[in-house]
Amino acid sequence: MSERNFAYKCDAKNTALPLPSGLHVGRSNIRQVAERRFGDVQAFLTSLFSLADEIAHSDLVYTFFHPLLRDQQDVEPQRMRRGESTEVENTGSGSLKLSVQYAGGVLSVLILHAQSLAVTPQGLPPNPYVKVYLVPDPTKETKRKTRVLKRNSHPSFMEMLEYRLPLDVIKNRSLQATVWHYDSLQENTFLGGVVIPLGSLPLRQETVAWYPLEYIPR
Repeated sequence: MSERNFAYKCDAKNTALPLPSGLHVGRSNIRQVAERRFGDVQAFLTSLFSLADEIAHSDLVYTFFHPLLRDQQDVEPQRMRRGESTEVENTGSGSLKLSVQYAGGVLSVLILHAQSLAVTPQGLPPNPYVKVYLVPDPTKETKRKTRVLKRNSHPSFMEMLEYRLPLDVIKNRSLQATVWHYDSLQENTFLGGVVIPLGSLPLRQETVAWYPLEYIPR
């Protein structure tokens, strides 16, 4: 919904939101002024979210309240100073099943299943997807990822990811597969990952195995 359509719908429903005209919400060193502004803004938000769904849950409202990357970057140093983790607490839980084989000049990585994935902070099953790189990869040219599955701690992806690279290049890389929880309104959450040195695998043969998910510095 555009700003123009949003205003039109508010006018059509004869909706008057209670934020006083002429109010400039900004920084202030005066505690009383800040407290008065807080009350005004709180009343405005209460009225906004009590409106019809087409207004209260419009794309414009969701976009306005979506956390910006800039906001997240400002919060990260504070969390680190307080010793808080930005990852799910039990990133060591769960495992990922992969099939890896090199044939016909192509490295094929089949993302099979995951199991026992960590729940979200709300206690719900995650919306998992898998992201894969062949590291080192400073330009992220080898990035591949699966589709997102909804609300599943034991998902079956069954997706093939392929890399058409020479075998001698492949042998000097490691397969990094990380599992993430997708959130449409916030930053995606890291659930755990695995790093497999490809030179240690018999690449001409298919290797199928479960790998425990661990924390991977990024």
